[in-house]
Amino acid sequence: MGSRRTLETIACSRCQFKKVRCDRVGPECGRCTSIGADCIYRSRKPRAKKQGNDVSENNVLADVLDRLKRLEEHCGLETASDNDEHVDRSMSRPSVNSDHSTAVFPERSNSPVPPGVIGGILSRIRDPQSRALLLSNVFSHLQGVESRFFENENCVRAIAVAMSKIEHLQDTPTNEPTASADMPKEIARKFLRNYYDCYQFEGFKIPLDKSFLLSIPDLLENPHVQLDYISQIIYYALGLQGIILDPGAHRDNGGKIKYLYRKCLELTNRWQDHIQNTPADLYGAILMVSMALESCNSELAWKMLGHALKIAKALGYFYVDGSPEDMDWQPSLAQISPADETEVDKNRKRFEFWHLLRTDCLFRLSFGKPTLIPPGSWKVNLPDPTIDGVDDESSRFIQIHFLASMRLALVVMKYLDWVDLEPDHNPASHDATVDSFLEEVQLIMSDWDPDELLRIARTQVDTWFCADMIFSSYKFLIILHQSKKCSQERHRLPHQTVDFSRKSIQMFQSLLGSSLHAYWGISLILLHQFIPFFILCFDIIGNPERSEIDTDLSLVTWIGDHVESIVEERVELRPVMITMKAMLTACQQVRSNRLDSAMTNTP
Repeated sequence: MGSRRTLETIACSRCQFKKVRCDRVGPECGRCTSIGADCIYRSRKPRAKKQGNDVSENNVLADVLDRLKRLEEHCGLETASDNDEHVDRSMSRPSVNSDHSTAVFPERSNSPVPPGVIGGILSRIRDPQSRALLLSNVFSHLQGVESRFFENENCVRAIAVAMSKIEHLQDTPTNEPTASADMPKEIARKFLRNYYDCYQFEGFKIPLDKSFLLSIPDLLENPHVQLDYISQIIYYALGLQGIILDPGAHRDNGGKIKYLYRKCLELTNRWQDHIQNTPADLYGAILMVSMALESCNSELAWKMLGHALKIAKALGYFYVDGSPEDMDWQPSLAQISPADETEVDKNRKRFEFWHLLRTDCLFRLSFGKPTLIPPGSWKVNLPDPTIDGVDDESSRFIQIHFLASMRLALVVMKYLDWVDLEPDHNPASHDATVDSFLEEVQLIMSDWDPDELLRIARTQVDTWFCADMIFSSYKFLIILHQSKKCSQERHRLPHQTVDFSRKSIQMFQSLLGSSLHAYWGISLILLHQFIPFFILCFDIIGNPERSEIDTDLSLVTWIGDHVESIVEERVELRPVMITMKAMLTACQQVRSNRLDSAMTNTP
């Protein structure tokens, strides 16, 4: 025993690879010692001190990328046994008695109805569009946190007041800003060129030629030309992205943004009857997932994901690294990658498939949807994140985002699959499993150093990639802490849940305060900031004596005001804004009562 040193700072390589708890005792940990395995502790590279402009940003990115690649190697991609057998990098999971030949989405799966009193209050809303908006964009998120929100009298009263106001919305005239009737050709080309200038990556390649897209403004004016729906969808969607990627363009183009949104949605309704299994249709469907989420139409977004997966399956994206004998069912020849397909083409397919897999996890976690990519239905390795083997410095943020976000997606997928199994009724065992998920998420965050990356980000795209990972991680950490049995038995929220909620909104406030990165849309708030907002509101209402109440009230007030400013141009979001304002009023009333009580008790 005298030869054993103090605890190491990180787990040994073998325990990281096996994804098991390491006691971190040197020179060899207990697990490795018990089976006679080699135990190696890899020293974590010290973080470079910030030295202003003297710090090499390229070296920082390369170091983060290296750490993420080592994290992927150490953690592995499948659960391995305690012997040192080879672990295949393919992520096809074993069958669990599902019919894989019909692994596409059901025709309809509405967001779950909230329980008891909230469901009754919500049912009073006559307008089905408002009711669906609140179900999918507010209450579906709240159910994922497993809090006692629906049991708090003040919270329920605030929701009831909001629903009463929403009931009368359809009787109230609106002053909705008018969308542009059309867009001048040169302006349209300017936004398209801006998109090409700001974002080009081999992993998500536009399937239409740039010259063709730039000619579409002229083609639309030609009465003898009939453009297909998907080409128009891609044209309008990329134009919209071009506006968003311009740091200042959106400020004077609210009408154009609304016009482009509506054109995309209008064309999508027609396109759904003419969908074909082509790369262009796949690209358009993926674009429309994001567009529909930004339009607060999660049902349409989920339907677009289903179309994208149908097309991807038909084009062989599910079996890039598989052969017919590997499958649990017999795919057609068209669904198997051709023998002469280049490695670059395979990497593109892998990249897009994993993007779809992560999106599937997002809908399961955020909206309570069933998986559209069941276990055993795919055989796809992780791609080389450079896609073409050329390590271009301009794509370093994309590579980092891909490796970090896919690693997080794997943890989310494991958690969701675990939740879908029979519940673990042993509180200690249940919480120990949740703790293992928490450790994995924290390891990912420690290895990609988001604060440093945000500091050196220079473009809207790079900042968006960082923000997406930060907010996704915070949200998942909140859900994990709330899912612990010990948290559900407490009268108050766990401090970790409140801390992560506060950090998430503070980070969003900081990003929005930058003039360079001023446009974020509404989907980022609905997907990532709604849970932190309601967590802080619930904690203010349920725990008004705590010291941070003024800080947290300031944060939730700020995000409520921000949503209200968005609603000025998007009146269809008024039910969401009214719900948030009702919660803010309840929070302010609690603080006012606290101040009155303090004054009354002052001698």
